[in-house]
Amino acid sequence: MLASLALARGFFPRRPWSFVFAFVLAGTLADIDLLSLLFGPSAYLSGRNTWTHSILGILAITAFSALVGRSLGTRSGPPQKAGPTNATFPAIFAAACFAATVHFLMDLATSSGITVLWPFAAARFAWDVLPATDPWILSLLIAGLLLPEVFRLVSSEIGVKDKSPRGRNGALIALALVCLYTGARVVLHGDAAAQLDAHSYHGETPRRIAALPDSLSLFTWHGIVESTSEICTVDAPAGNAARFDPETAVCVHKPEPSPALTAAQQTDAAQRFLAAAQFPKASVAAREGGSEVVIRDMRDTATNDALHALAVRILLDADGQVTSERIVWARNVHLR
Repeated sequence: MLASLALARGFFPRRPWSFVFAFVLAGTLADIDLLSLLFGPSAYLSGRNTWTHSILGILAITAFSALVGRSLGTRSGPPQKAGPTNATFPAIFAAACFAATVHFLMDLATSSGITVLWPFAAARFAWDVLPATDPWILSLLIAGLLLPEVFRLVSSEIGVKDKSPRGRNGALIALALVCLYTGARVVLHGDAAAQLDAHSYHGETPRRIAALPDSLSLFTWHGIVESTSEICTVDAPAGNAARFDPETAVCVHKPEPSPALTAAQQTDAAQRFLAAAQFPKASVAAREGGSEVVIRDMRDTATNDALHALAVRILLDADGQVTSERIVWARNVHLR
């Protein structure tokens, strides 16, 4: 919402309130999928960053927001003479599309992953440049929105009149700083990824790597390295290759192929989870009367996301038949 407010204040400072409302609505409505959190882990897996964070979702959100804005503008009567009169549906639709696209790109830049091609493909895409919640971006946007109000109050007290649109300069400066900050993260991400890919781990070369952003430090990146037999997590200090030590990596072995693992991976719950997970790691253990298989995403381990991390838990009987398959919160399973 802060980004949408800053964009509205910076680029559309004199538009009628109905226009601004439609713009902010289009820039925030995609996060309605957070409500899936209230319905349990299975609903959260299906709902979060899926249909509202896709190309089709952008179009639907844009159309809905534009219709709402146009309807509110019509009910409020003709625009005031002091403001612009260009609040036609095409203008509102174009602005709403801009806001929804910015939201889409910001979420794509995180490490959470969004289903760009939903419902045609369940694969998630992530640029891994920004954390899911970035306090530095939030601080810049809040400052850009609030500081001009403080300066305006001071100016009014001393009788200085400001003819520029209210808060426009502050919003534009904040947005420019956010762009520079994001660009710096892109450069540092590339450096961290290169460090991860340039080393071997326990004598094995990487097959896949990912450098995930830290929520506070621009120079600390949480790496995941998958080799033939292991998946490793290790922090990579961007901008200082001499400090990177691959020996500090924490590695876990991939499980050996087994009938229990094969049966578990073929379940509907596992297929749904594997479509969303980018570095899945399975654990297999014997239990009374059968076996248990738990599959996690190592991205959650690397970023220490214990709150919303998901896993799939499959129970099998002594004959290898699946007796239970569930999407669960990773914090509620203990098999590592």
